[in-house]
Amino acid sequence: MRVSLNEIQVICRKAFEGIGFAPGDCDDAAEMIARLQQQGLDGIGALKKALDFLHDEVDRPIETCYEDATQLILDAHGQSVLRCAAQAIELGVAKALRGGSALIRVRHCHNRVLLLGYLARCAGEGLNFCVYWRDARQELVATFSAGHPSPALRVYDLPQPAQGDEQSINVLMSRNFALLPRLSAEDAAPTFEHRQPTPAGGLQVDDEVWTQLKKLGERVLVESTEESRRRGAGEGSDAR
Repeated sequence: MRVSLNEIQVICRKAFEGIGFAPGDCDDAAEMIARLQQQGLDGIGALKKALDFLHDEVDRPIETCYEDATQLILDAHGQSVLRCAAQAIELGVAKALRGGSALIRVRHCHNRVLLLGYLARCAGEGLNFCVYWRDARQELVATFSAGHPSPALRVYDLPQPAQGDEQSINVLMSRNFALLPRLSAEDAAPTFEHRQPTPAGGLQVDDEVWTQLKKLGERVLVESTEESRRRGAGEGSDAR
């Protein structure tokens, strides 16, 4: 089915609220999904992979492992980037705007491609971004030029499976110079390259996931109705 960008944001926000995200985190996560979908990078499909795990991540901490004027290393302890991206990127942007550049690393996180949706939101900050991460068999590198919310994404097959991958993602930010699209030593051509967002005219989403998101959002309506009924019966009323 095809839906609008605004519909994706509204439905996702309600779903994240139903899962238990804090209000501000709901907005950030919903925008992350919507912007990635707008770029033609299947934010809804990436969210589908995360839904079975998000319920168990509500109370996990995010740990700061190291921080100085230009670097920040966080440990997400297995959480989706939906829960930790906003904090990490906002701190990194502040460092880069102040000092000219910054390096952010988030360790032990998953759904890493979703971070590109949040960086698209930061395109107006006048910064260049380079994001890179690895899974077992691929390296992914994305770049954003200052003022341009659409990433150039390149995917490279690794000649050998990655060893000791800790499910991390790295973000370089620079105010003063463009960042290279490829940082690793292998001299290989990308096996996939994406540069253009999806054309206007509605965004294609998976029907099954869309229905699942609506059901998650209905939890909020049910809880609100039950609370309203209790208060309607006299609970919490100041009337005497």
